[in-house]
Amino acid sequence: MDATRGSTRPALGWWLVFAAATIGGPIVAARLIPDSVVWTQPVVLFWVVVVAASLCVVASVAVIHVAVRDDLADVGLIGGFFFAVSVLPLVHGITVPGVLYGPNPATMASVFWALPLASVIAFPMVAPRRLRNALVRRWRSWIGTWCCAIVTLAVALLVEPTLLPFSPLGSGVAMVVASLSVASCVVFSAAHLRLYWIGRASGSLAVAFGYLLVGGSSLVWFGRAPFTTGFWLAHGMDIVGVFLGTIAAAVTYHQGTFVRSVIAPLVAHDPEAALELGLDPTVRRFVADLEAKDQMTRDHVVRTAALALRVGTELHLTADELRILGLGALLHDVGKLEVPLAILTKPGRLDPDEYLEVQRHAAAGDAMVRGSRVVADCAPVVRSHHERIDGRGYPDALAGAAIPKLARIVSVCDAFDAMASTRHYRDGMGVDRAVSILREHSGSQWDPVVVEALTRVVDLGSGVPEPTALTDVGREFSSVSCCCVDALPESVVTV
Repeated sequence: MDATRGSTRPALGWWLVFAAATIGGPIVAARLIPDSVVWTQPVVLFWVVVVAASLCVVASVAVIHVAVRDDLADVGLIGGFFFAVSVLPLVHGITVPGVLYGPNPATMASVFWALPLASVIAFPMVAPRRLRNALVRRWRSWIGTWCCAIVTLAVALLVEPTLLPFSPLGSGVAMVVASLSVASCVVFSAAHLRLYWIGRASGSLAVAFGYLLVGGSSLVWFGRAPFTTGFWLAHGMDIVGVFLGTIAAAVTYHQGTFVRSVIAPLVAHDPEAALELGLDPTVRRFVADLEAKDQMTRDHVVRTAALALRVGTELHLTADELRILGLGALLHDVGKLEVPLAILTKPGRLDPDEYLEVQRHAAAGDAMVRGSRVVADCAPVVRSHHERIDGRGYPDALAGAAIPKLARIVSVCDAFDAMASTRHYRDGMGVDRAVSILREHSGSQWDPVVVEALTRVVDLGSGVPEPTALTDVGREFSSVSCCCVDALPESVVTV
């Protein structure tokens, strides 16, 4: 197994070093290098900032357009964030004294407020779940209102440069605001590093570094004068950081990824999107093979994986646990590829011999997964997802805590989807009835802690929750060669 795959916290050391450099570097440059080291070039600053900020404005508007077109709330919110940190810095460039304007406060006030306002725009993505859901339902109004406000503020500053107050470089208030801005960017960066731990997509790591650069650039306010070494360093960090968080992310993530897949995880803290971005082609092929054998089975495992990640997040699993959980849920029924199609798609109840044949899928899937270096660490989930708390499950008759924790989560999510969704042999019974059965057998068949977590995650009275980022997993392949993955609905309280 390669070092990256085997590490629970891959790249953490590099992230810590980079964080120290992006925070410590500007402070050292701003406070320790003599203010006499100055390169006063307002025309250079004007063109560098105007060109770079204009490109970032175009990129952020494109992201918002995709969000509105495809109804992607998370994408819209991150687009709004980048819009704010592009438009107001554009004002900063236009109003640089000595080019189009004389001495004026707008050139500093615009960047003083840029990151705090951007963080407010993105707030719904990091708000508590209930508040987040309420705000996200109105995301178009939220984004539209804030974008109009940002544009209005930018135009107003160009017309009346004295409009906004700000604290001068090196003042106590300026350093406090800068510190809070750095803290918010570190939080965003750490969250995206966690997404990298889940999905192992290099783009997640690149974006995490981008946020550190943007946050570190705000430490220019620790300086005492413009055009010093720290001043120029901060501008360079900001430009590189913003590009890394927008355009570079689209390149760094796997080729062919749409804007939705690239941007959605940035601030959304979405483990499902993170897992999808980092899925190895082996796993995607597994799911494609399952779809070739039985469409209903493929859809079942994808829904189960998406739900398991939501339940795992509710249970505060670590990033590495979420990664293994997601993979295990996607592959939990891989052994059913060895079950005859006539049995998998039988419209009625299975006879005893057929039931035994289906039961073999847990051990068969375990053997298949253990044979792959890429997904071997999720083998216990695949093997034990039909064990019961009371010890009456299969294949090993494990009981209670002897059942792997992640397998207990997949067991509950698997059973919920099997009951709530339509299968070959019966219509789905709906969310409320499925939850009622889970609660009825909580403590005997299923882990009660997991059952209650699932109950908090699903919306009672609604339809079966659909996956988002995982929706098209396995459909990247136009042809398939049946050899590897997935599940099939089982009989009511699961086969």
